[in-house]
Amino acid sequence: MSQFRVDDERFKECWRRAHYSYGTSEIFLKRAKSYRIRLNIISCLGVAVPMLIGGVVLTYGKDVKYLGALIAVGAALGLSQLLLSGLSVIFGWPEALEYSLDSATENRALSEKFRGLGITATDPLPDTEASIRELIATDEARRKQDAKRSVSDGELRRGHRAALRQFQKECVECKNVPTDMSSTDCNVCGRFSWKRK
Repeated sequence: MSQFRVDDERFKECWRRAHYSYGTSEIFLKRAKSYRIRLNIISCLGVAVPMLIGGVVLTYGKDVKYLGALIAVGAALGLSQLLLSGLSVIFGWPEALEYSLDSATENRALSEKFRGLGITATDPLPDTEASIRELIATDEARRKQDAKRSVSDGELRRGHRAALRQFQKECVECKNVPTDMSSTDCNVCGRFSWKRK
């Protein structure tokens, strides 16, 4: 077994990859939340509108004063639901939700494993070097898949801020350790949202 030092580049690389994997998991968790909201709206429109109209007719009968207006509004909402359903298929929202959840889960697991290996720098196990190589290969494969998903600069800054906050690291530009996920004017760990506080 080779000698290890806490400042060994292999362990520094583990901590770097733990940071990046965590940030990537946050990016895809945020995307998953967005896709889930969109798909839930479509589902709600598809169920709520017919239930509302049917409930009114069952409760008050078909001679309700505003039934015609309610049906017209229901028809408009139904057409909106149909349009949104079509868009979700065209833009692949269900598949994007599934991919985002898978990526977030795998990147979070990678981050934890890299963190665990980074911690072993003070007392490495005999197979630590092989574990590092194997984990880096897995991480590279995951990065190649995620790179095909067009991550924006704003998403990268948001993910970086999340990782800085998680690992209690100082941003290289603004010199702050983030305590929340509010977007700031920093070009490294901010400027990821139009909403400013």
